[in-house]
Amino acid sequence: MTTTPQTKYFDLHIHGIGYVNRIREVNVKRGENFWACDISALHGAEDDVQYTRFDCRVSGSEAQKLIKRMHKACQEEKKILIGFKLGDLYADTFTYESGVKQGETGVSLKARLLFIHWIKVDGVSVYTAPPKTEADNDVQSETQPLADPSPTGSNDRAQAAVH
Repeated sequence: MTTTPQTKYFDLHIHGIGYVNRIREVNVKRGENFWACDISALHGAEDDVQYTRFDCRVSGSEAQKLIKRMHKACQEEKKILIGFKLGDLYADTFTYESGVKQGETGVSLKARLLFIHWIKVDGVSVYTAPPKTEADNDVQSETQPLADPSPTGSNDRAQAAVH
């Protein structure tokens, strides 16, 4: 018998807290459409917060479900704060096409959104991932239902925070 050697990978993950913006479905000519969002990650001193922007492709299956559910809240310009895990970070250069920086080269940090630990919409907790057990290390566990942050949703706490 011949066995194929298993490829091993070295993971580089970014864990943080950040605001989610620009939730969108990206339509591609070849392949499947995908969901994307921007995350403005917080870092630095609490009294002098800095932000780093990541342009993320939503890759984790649970993350995709959660981001889709947050699309309406994002369109309504609600503040969506998440605990996240990103992977596969890379820098992408582009040229500004308009504005003061027209013609200059810019850099965008791109990553894959792998996992969402928790979500708060306008300061109200609407989702918390269940704790992982040893058996869940490689398999993502089932998550609790996401509260609807819209005013017409069924979550009373979310409704109270919105009004």
